[in-house]
Amino acid sequence: MIKKPLFIAVLQDETLYIGGDYNNTKWLDLPKDKKIKRLFISILNNDYLCLELYNNYYFMVEATQDMSGKDAGKVKLQYSYIMGKKEGRVTVYKISLQYTGNKKIGDVERIEYLETDEFLKKLNPQGWK
Repeated sequence: MIKKPLFIAVLQDETLYIGGDYNNTKWLDLPKDKKIKRLFISILNNDYLCLELYNNYYFMVEATQDMSGKDAGKVKLQYSYIMGKKEGRVTVYKISLQYTGNKKIGDVERIEYLETDEFLKKLNPQGWK
């Protein structure tokens, strides 16, 4: 079985950068001297979400870790986020990585933020590509 990459970045010079998996996303290893032209993100149901025409992109994974009980020390993936920044606004796609309440694995929620929002200010600035 072929392992599906977490993301595929088409860079400005049309070269491809293939991302890793949730254990090692390889996001921070993207070439710093090439802008992203188009970005494909896996949404876990054999589909990809495509973003393009943004000035900058950001990818992150939200996870929790049980501190006690039978699952102590286990990391549980909750959501992955792909963001595109343009003209002072950031479009966020929040992808569910597990069943929670009424959310199923692969469900996608679209959220719009102003670039000055507190949520965005807390992000590691090195993650913007």
